[in-house]
Amino acid sequence: MRASQCLAALVVIAWAVWPSMGQTSAKPAAAGQVLPAGASGAAGEILLKGQAANWSQASAKKVALNRTPPLYDTDEPAADEIPVVEVRVLRAAGKLYAQLTWRDTTHDATTLQAVPDSPPETRYLKVPTEAEDRFFDAAAIMVPMKGSTGLNPSLQMGDADHPVQIYYWNSTRGPMLMEAQGRGTTKRTGQSFPANGTYENGRWTVTFELPAQPAGTPMAFAIWNGAQKDRDGRKYFSVWYTVE
Repeated sequence: MRASQCLAALVVIAWAVWPSMGQTSAKPAAAGQVLPAGASGAAGEILLKGQAANWSQASAKKVALNRTPPLYDTDEPAADEIPVVEVRVLRAAGKLYAQLTWRDTTHDATTLQAVPDSPPETRYLKVPTEAEDRFFDAAAIMVPMKGSTGLNPSLQMGDADHPVQIYYWNSTRGPMLMEAQGRGTTKRTGQSFPANGTYENGRWTVTFELPAQPAGTPMAFAIWNGAQKDRDGRKYFSVWYTVE
């Protein structure tokens, strides 16, 4: 069994499908879709370790996950093995820290060649990876690139007028910052960001460091399960949630 998000040799990750939903009005979020943000005086490197004691000020929000439909003819039926992810949010040292925790019965990772020393991608449209024998666990947070504009971007990776940033982490490569402006347009920026993931007792805990995000910022989440051959747009996903 191997991890979530099949990656091509050049680490081209095609976020082909976040579900088929267009923009939604950024009216005040329902109580069930608000992410409470705590405050911490701990240093960022301490929070990134993800230890429970350092996250005691953060309330856990159970975020329901949906399963994408089959994307390719070769896809096997996928059971709903990861129905929820717990999300905790803290503000500290001028940054926003988000911790994602979910149950996964397998630790899926693989060995890949080093990422080529190449400039960020310039291709507009992506194609599904041909590396169909490498799967690993992964997680991501999607936020609007322009902040809150009165409309939440499409869950299909935004659009030209409402681009998104994707803070993506996987169990093999670690963190990568990506950008997209519509379905099939996701590309690497060549940048990284601080993140840390640990697997213990059948449970993943992944902590992300994001730039400070103002109250009202929309966030959406995704999880890939390598054991289910998740890759590209084959994944678990949430709807938009709003940070307090």
